[in-house]
This record gives sequence, structure tokens and C-alpha cells, in this order.
Amino acid sequence: MGGVGKSTLARAVYNELIIAEKFDGLCFLANVRENSNKHGLEHLQGKLLLEILGEKSISLTSKQQGISIIQSRLKGKKVLLIIDDVDTHDQLQAIAGRPDWFGRGSKIIITTRDKQLLASHEVNKTYEMKELDENHALQLLTWQAFKKEKADPTYVEVLHRVVTYASGLPLALEVIGSHLVGKSIQEWESAIKQYKRIAKKEILDILKVSFDALEEEEKKVFLDIACCFKGWKLTELEHVYDDCMKNHIGVLVEKSLIEVRWWDDAVNMHDLIQDMGRRIDQQESSKEPRKRRRLWLTKDIIQVLEENSGTSEIEIISLDLSLSEKETTIEWNGNAFRKMKNLKILIIRNGKFSKGPNYIPESLRVLEWHGYPSSCLPSNFHPKELAICKLPQSCITSFGFQGSMKKFRNLKVLNFEQCEFLTEIPDVSVLLNLEELSFHRCGNLITVHDSIGFLNKLKILGATRCRKLTTFPPLNLTSLERLELSCCSSLENFPEILGEMKNLLKLELSGLLGVKGLPVSFQNLVGLQSLDLDDCENFLLPSNIIAMMPKLSSLKAISCKGLQWVKSEEGEENVGSIACSNVDYIIVDYCNLYDDFFPTGFMQLHHVKTLSLRENNFTFLPECIRELQFLTTLDVNGCYHLQEIRGVPPNLIDFSAIDCISLSSSSTSMFLNQELHEAGQTKFGFPGATIPEWFNHQSRGTSSSFWFRNEFPDNVLCLLVARVERIGDNDIPMPVVLLNGELLIDRDHHVQLGKKKWDYTYLFDLKSVLDELVDLSEVVLEKEWNHVEITYAGQIETSLVKATGIHVFRQDDIRYDDPYGKRKLEHDLSSESQPLNKKPRLSRWVGPERIINLLGNAADGALFTNAERRYSHISMVSCRRCGVLEETCLHALRDCPEVAAFWRSVLPKKLAPKFFNGDDVTVWLETNLSFSEAAFFWPAFFGIAVDLLWESRNDLVFYQNGQTWAYVHLRATDIVFKRYKDYMRARASHNLMTRNLLKWRRPLPLSHGHWLLSLNVSGAYDPSSGTAACGGIFRDYHDRFVLGFSVKLGECWSNDEAEIWGIYHGMKIARKYDIWGLFRDILRQHSDKHNVFDYIRISPKIARQHEFGKIVVVSGSEKAIGFVSDGCPTSTSTSTSTSMQHCFPFCDELKALTSATNHSYFMYAPDSYLMHTPDDPAAYSFVKFGLSMKQQAASIFSACPSFCQPFVSEYI
Repeated sequence: MGGVGKSTLARAVYNELIIAEKFDGLCFLANVRENSNKHGLEHLQGKLLLEILGEKSISLTSKQQGISIIQSRLKGKKVLLIIDDVDTHDQLQAIAGRPDWFGRGSKIIITTRDKQLLASHEVNKTYEMKELDENHALQLLTWQAFKKEKADPTYVEVLHRVVTYASGLPLALEVIGSHLVGKSIQEWESAIKQYKRIAKKEILDILKVSFDALEEEEKKVFLDIACCFKGWKLTELEHVYDDCMKNHIGVLVEKSLIEVRWWDDAVNMHDLIQDMGRRIDQQESSKEPRKRRRLWLTKDIIQVLEENSGTSEIEIISLDLSLSEKETTIEWNGNAFRKMKNLKILIIRNGKFSKGPNYIPESLRVLEWHGYPSSCLPSNFHPKELAICKLPQSCITSFGFQGSMKKFRNLKVLNFEQCEFLTEIPDVSVLLNLEELSFHRCGNLITVHDSIGFLNKLKILGATRCRKLTTFPPLNLTSLERLELSCCSSLENFPEILGEMKNLLKLELSGLLGVKGLPVSFQNLVGLQSLDLDDCENFLLPSNIIAMMPKLSSLKAISCKGLQWVKSEEGEENVGSIACSNVDYIIVDYCNLYDDFFPTGFMQLHHVKTLSLRENNFTFLPECIRELQFLTTLDVNGCYHLQEIRGVPPNLIDFSAIDCISLSSSSTSMFLNQELHEAGQTKFGFPGATIPEWFNHQSRGTSSSFWFRNEFPDNVLCLLVARVERIGDNDIPMPVVLLNGELLIDRDHHVQLGKKKWDYTYLFDLKSVLDELVDLSEVVLEKEWNHVEITYAGQIETSLVKATGIHVFRQDDIRYDDPYGKRKLEHDLSSESQPLNKKPRLSRWVGPERIINLLGNAADGALFTNAERRYSHISMVSCRRCGVLEETCLHALRDCPEVAAFWRSVLPKKLAPKFFNGDDVTVWLETNLSFSEAAFFWPAFFGIAVDLLWESRNDLVFYQNGQTWAYVHLRATDIVFKRYKDYMRARASHNLMTRNLLKWRRPLPLSHGHWLLSLNVSGAYDPSSGTAACGGIFRDYHDRFVLGFSVKLGECWSNDEAEIWGIYHGMKIARKYDIWGLFRDILRQHSDKHNVFDYIRISPKIARQHEFGKIVVVSGSEKAIGFVSDGCPTSTSTSTSTSMQHCFPFCDELKALTSATNHSYFMYAPDSYLMHTPDDPAAYSFVKFGLSMKQQAASIFSACPSFCQPFVSEYI
């Protein structure tokens, strides 16, 4: 229900996550239900893209276009998205259709009153908000009423009684508490009597008690907001009401009946309170719409306008048609307003009128009419008190104001956005009170009168996307706070600034393709703090601009191709004041900068703290960079030509040089200077694989660890040398950190990492990884040695990691080996022992290096199991799978009951009797890796299975994966056989060490019934154009996508022939991509009384014979199925129709395909047997894609494409 605190909790979580984690983008979509009804889903999609990407230029014309852009632009970004107050599935589909629309580690939070809506959208985790219990309700009420945690003891009894009437609803408690602030016991008792009279404790009636306590004028303002002004800016409301009314708004805020949002200054009201207000308005108003003060119901307004029945009693009309009503045309004669002599507020949104108004009352204070139907306002309109005039998307031309502008002298807000017929802005010098003027997206605007530049009270001036505007008048606007000129692509010059303007703090200029620089008078923007330039080509930035703007702190230039910093005309003497510059944040990314940028550019950077120069073309950073003593962050990612960095800033903390492939080793070695890292907090990433000599400890594996006693060390520097980068973030790849076996951070282990061709060195302070909120005291063992493990196991493939390491500064009680003298925990890089894959006992087994190393570590007893942790005095639970027995190496890989069940289901008969004998892990491994009497595949199969078991065990230990082992067991056999098949392929092709073995995709879970793959094919032939295409989709029995294809055909003569081509290409693709491989139905019929494991058996004969599973081929063409079922008859056959003669040329090849797969690879079943009908929309979607292809070709889809996703139940 509403009012329980869903949005409040979502906002609190949002604020916490912003602090706790680093995201690539943030967005809080509030009031989705209301905003989608008013503005459409495209509006919400645009807001999402704007807030996350920061791009204002994205214009959406349809929901589907928005979905496509969201998927493509946000796929690699880690985002935090709140979708608040959702009430339809369409809203979720348009904003966050699937988790894979966003990058790894993203968090999507949805609030709704409909729990079933979340279930239908397959939301994994839900939290149901409950009403507050009595204790928490008392706390909230006490705080609201007394502004402190504890109330006077004399109020305790009445507090308890009031709580019973609020039903634990936070909204009601807030309103009641605010109503009773400063009241005596007697007044509390009086309120309780009122609550007692409310039948069934109706929440709206409880809220109404606070309304009843308002003064009459305060009630009027409250009802005006509930019926009309919800969501309006506070400043706009102040324009509507006189000064005393402003005080009334303050009272409503104090009573918690409204709120003013701090982030956009908008007046908001909970929907329950709005419902209460509107119900009160209906109850207190006449039953006849024409006699009401406020008209806000659509049917009432249309009735009054069409019947021309308005009266002088009407003061407010607020018509806001929903999208479903938007096409409704109001048939009227244009005279309905003549009798409304006291009409003050006229708001019309999304309404269509048969004609424009002939008369508008002069009493208006607000005229807001979206899509105003006439080219001008009525000539007899002489408003005396009009403060707000908004006519966006209207037919107005040249303001449409007939006669003198003086009659509009009280205007404060004037809005003509998206008026396509507006060609000029006339003389507005008489509008001395104007504070906001906007004419965004006026595509045919050519002229703007000079008078605009001299409106002393103007605070907001907006003119973005006026594509024909070539000049803009000079500005001398002392009150201006916001200037918007972006995307005026024909504008030739930035306007001159005639006098000092202190109130303009931020200026964004993007897409000004014709503007080549800033005038000298730009220096008159003396209050400017932030300047952003985006997509401004060949832009000249004078070197003295920064020097002459003392408050400028941030300068951004992104994608400004040809950007140049030039010396000022006055000469070098003007550069003397550059040392006084306060700029501390400079971004100049993607600007094609060359070496000549630095002589003038770096002169501006004396106080800079953050400097980003991504993807530019310079070859060096000059020596003077070492003089930037305040610089803490330097980002040169993607500077492929950068060869030298000739100095290091003394206080550098964050340095990133990913993809700087030309950078010399002498340059990177400077960033390994020990003094740079002694102060802590550093985070460096750059190309190369140099390991500092001064590092205390180095390891060749994915993990490093150390021991400490007493206090956790302040400065622990970590090292990673690997061929990876973190995608979607300029951060380093983050490890998992464990202290005494307990996770110190719950970091998402699915952070997306990209493989690189070159080694990269990452150095980072361990404190930069740990959450500041982690309480180490709960985990640290007092007066004992504590073990810290820093690992990338499960995050980075072992073959990509060259080294890890740890260096602890200024700490005595530190050790890198077991302080209890058992064994070293890692193999040092300096170790003289042979590599594991060369040890004699494993010499008979060949396979991926990663598995060889794992088997060698297991044979050495170097797998860090829970038994090893306990053995080293680390507090840790037993086996994470069974939770009972001690987890030794043999227990983890063989003897755990759940693991043993897996082995029994796959063991060859000759190995089964002795498989579980013995307690020497080395003997057990060697026996199975060299066993030649069993099926020939067993050693390879065994090694791969051990790797899977250790991988699933690590999922439980490091990531606390919630999957049951029963589920893992059900899919384990499939995974092992898949990996084994890939291994055998690699062996056959003499490419045993290929890393492709590490790229398999896990198959879908097994079904307990028959598992058939279906191939649905379809075809289409267009006789008018002579084009044809076929396509198909492979799915499992649960309708899950496996593979899809589209083919643009050459010569084709019918739909039936196109369908045959679909079958042909489907079978060819199935064979080429081995759609089944060695997988087939291994589940037999079983009774519910027995354990499923007793009925799972895999015969080695399956692997030996390479038998294929069955595929049901379904086509909507009976002729096509008959043609193939008849054995693909040739032209000499008499059993086939002559209409199929064009198919004869490839009959032999089609027959060869069917005969090559002699295990019923192809079969036909009746429609009733399948989930999919022959006229399959999923298959036909691939045909449509084929028809859209420009030339004859084939496309294979290993992942479900967006055009097919609506037709399958699940895809990966």
C-alpha cells in the first residue's frame, strides 16, 4: 500500500550505495506511474539516458528505439538505478527489461504496490515493506512531535494511544506528529477523540485531521496544490500567490502535508495526501461542474467547455489528459471562457481542440497551454496579473502578442519551447520583471532581439537546439544564473558579455559547431565556476581565459576535435597571473591533442588536482608536470602514441595509463618509486610487467597473503601483473579480501574484466579496496597472528596472471610465511623448483595449463582448503558443502557426500571398486590420471571434473554462492562432458594449450523429462522484388534459446522452397556447430520416493561413439516437410510435385547431411507434440532479419538477438 515508506527506503539505500560503491552512472526515476501516464515511457527512457550518460542530445521517437539505445549504450556500465512506483509491466520492459542491459555489478531497485508485477518480471530478490511495529512507530511519532528521541514521561500514555490509530503507517505518523507539535496533553486528548470517531481507522480520514486544523487560506493553498500544482517549482508557486501565501506554503511543509524536494526545488505531495485533498475538494464542491472553484477531472472540464457552461465561480482549470486520452478532440466554439471572469489558473496539457479560443479572461495569473492551437493570442486579451505564460509546442508565430507588449509587463516566466512556427523573438524591453525566458528547440527561429540582453531580472535564458539561429545578441544580465545555448549548430559566435555577471556559476556549451572560440569579453563571467565544452570542433581557447576567471574551478572539453590553446593577444605579460588560477579539475578527452598542446596548455595547471587527457595523440608529457604539486589524479588511458612521461607529480595518488602501448619502460619505472607509495592511498595501473625490487613478497599465483599481529597495518600495497583491464571503469581490477577466512567486503565478483594482449601492472593500497564501514575488530584475533588473503581466484583466469604481491610499510609484526612453521602458503617467484606441469608423476596427462597447475597444487597439498586454514589457526567453518566434516584436499575433491554422489554417477566400472580407497591425494590423482585400462577418455575426463569441483567449491567459499549442490550436481555431468569434448577437439587439432577451452558456455539445466531440441524454421519469398530469405531457431524443451540463424537467399521461387532452404541451412549449422555434441538425454524415469542421484548414469559408451541427441525439425510448410521426409527425391522421382523442381540441385547435399547423422538427427513430430507451432513468430523474426540484409549472406546468432527476445521465455 501507499505511505508505508517504499520510496523513502529506496532513497535511503540509493544515498548509501552512492557512498559505499563506485558506479559509472546514477539515476533515480521517481514517480514512474505518474510520469509515464503524463509524459510517456519515452520521456522516462530519455531521463535515464540523460542522467547516466549526461547527453542532452538524445531524442527518442518510440519506446522501442529507447530500449535499443539503453541496451547498446549502457551494456558495459555499472549503474545504480532506482525505478520508483511502478504499476505496469510495460514500464519495466521499457526501462530495465533484463539485467544484461547493464554492466556487471549494476544494482536495479524497483518499488511497487504490485508484488505480482515483480514476479512476472522475474525479479530475483524482493523485500516486502511492512507497517512499523509499535516500538518503531513510537520512535517516529516521538521524533516528529517532539524533535528528539525521548518524550516527556507524561506523554507516554497518549503516544501509545495515538500509535494505535496510525496502523503503523509512517506517512500517517509523520502527519499526526507534525500536527501535534507543541500541543498540550489536553490537545493530544482532543485529537485522540477525533481519531476514535474515524470508522475502521481509514487512513485518509486520519490524515484529514491535520487538514481540518489548518487556517482557511492554508486550506485553499493545500487544495490548489493537490488539484493543480503538484510537481511545480517553488519559485513558480511564489509567482502565483502573494507574499502571505508564501507563509501558508511554509506551514504546509511544517505539517508534513507537502515537501520541497532539495534536488530540484519542486513542491511534492504523497499520492495518499493528494487523494485526500482531491476527495475533500469533491466533497466540498457543488455537484455541478460549472459551479466549482477548481476543475481538474477531465470529464468535468470537457463538459463545461463543450457545453459553454462556465461561470464566474470557476477559478482553476487543470486539464492533464493521460496518453490514452491524448487523441481526444474537444469540440467547442472557442467562447467557453467568456463567463469565467475570475479564472486565475488555466493549465491544458496534451489536449486537442477543434479551434483556438476567441476570448481569454484578463484575470489569469497562469496561462499554460501545451499545443496552443492558434497562431496568436486573442487581440482582446489584456492580462493585468499574468505572471506565468507557457505555450510550448504551439502554433504561435513571433510571440503572437497583438499590439503593445506593455500589457504583459508583469510576466515572470515566458516559455515558447518547440514552437516550430516561431521565427523571431521581438523587442521585450518592457518585460522588466521577466525572470525566465526559454525558447528551446524552436527549429525555425532566426532572429533574437537585442533587448533580451538587458533584462536585469532575468535568471534563466534557454535557447538550445535552435538550428537556424546564426547570431545571438550581446548580454548584460546581472541576475542571470543559467544560460543554455547548446546544439545551436548554426551559431557563428558566442555572444559578447558586456558587463560583469556574477551569478552565472556553470556553463555547458555542446554541439556549437560554428563557434570557433570565446570572445575576450568572456572574462566578464566573473562568477563562473564550471565550463563544459562538448563536440565543439576546431575550438580556440585563449590561454588567458583561465587566468582572468578567478572562480573557475572545473574545465571540461570532450570530443572537441582540433581544440587549440592559443596565446593571448596581449602577450606573455598577461600570463603572469596564471599562478593565481583556482582550476583544480581539468578534463580534455578525445580531442586529438598533439605535442604542441603543452607549451600553452600546461601553463594553466598550477593548482590542478585532477587531470584527464584520455585518447589524445601527443607523444610525451613534459617535464613541468613534476611541478604540479597538487595533482593527485592523472588519467591518460587510450593515448596510444604516448612514449614518454618526463616527470611524476610528487603527490600523485591515482594514475591510469591503460592502452598506452607505446609507453617506454623508463617512464613506467618512475611510477614504481617506493616514496610515491609510502603515504598510502595510491592506485596505479600502467603497461608492463616490472616487479619492484623493494616489494616484500611476490607470488606467481592468483593469490597472495600475509600474517599480522596486534593492529591491522595502515599501509598495505598490493601488486597485480596480468593481461586484464576493468571494463566500464577506470578503476583497477578489485580482488576478494579475506581476514581469517571471513570476507571483509561483499564486492560483486562478477565485475567485468577484459583480456588484453599486453601485461599491465596494477599497484593499489589495500585500504582503497576495503569498505570504510568494515569493522575489523569483529574479525581480528587479539594477541594472535591473523591471516589476510588477497585473491583473484575465480575472477581472473590463472593463465592471464603473471604475478601478485604484497608490501607492508612500517610494520614490525608482519610475516609472509606460516608463523606456526607448517609451510609457506604460496610458491615464491624466486623458487627454484620446477614448474608443476613438468613433474614426472603428471607427465602422462596433457591439457590446459590452468588445470595442470591445479592438479599439481593438489598433489603438493598446496590447495588452501578449510582444513589448512584451521591448521594455520584461522577461525573457519568446516566443509562449505556438507558443513560437517573437516575439509581436507581429498574431502573437497572426492569424499564429501555430495561430491561422492557425482563421482558414482560417472565412474567406469573398472575404477569404481577402488576409487574411494586410500588417503593419499597424490596416489589418488596419479592413479586416475594415468589409468589406461578404463575407457580411453577417463584421464582427461577426470582432470576436467576435478577442476569443476574445485571451481564450484570456490564459488561457495569466496562468493557465498547460494546454489545448492544438488543443482550443481544435476548440471555437472553436462559441463564435464562439454569441457571434455572441447579438450578432445583441441587435442585432435594439435592445439592442446588453446585457451578456447576456457571459453565454453555452460549449458542449460537438465530436465527431468525427455529433453529434445527443436529446430523451428521459416521462409519467405517476395515475388514483387524477387527476394527471399529463410531463418530458424534452436530451442530446448523449456523454450530456451540455444542458437539462431538468418540467410538471405539467392534464386528462389516459392515460400515452400524457402522453407526447404531453412531446413537445409539449419541442419548444416547444427552439424557444423555440433549443436548437441556428446550431450543427450541421461535422465531415466524414476519414482519420487528415491533420490534422483540413484537414477543418473552416464555410460562411457556415449562418449566413445560420439552419439548425437535428437532434434525435432518443425516447419510451417507441409510440402517442405514432405519433401525432406520422402528422402529428398530427385527430378527423376515421380512422388514429388513439380513445384519443388527448383530444390532438386541440392537434394544430394541434403541427403548427405541426413545420412551423415544416422542417429535420428532429423525427425518430424505432429504439432501437438511440441511447444511451438509451425507458424513460429520466433523463427519468422529471423526470416525478417534475413530479408533486411543487403546482400546474399548468412548470419549466426549464438546469443538471442533483441528482435527475437519477445518470443522466447529465456535466453542467455
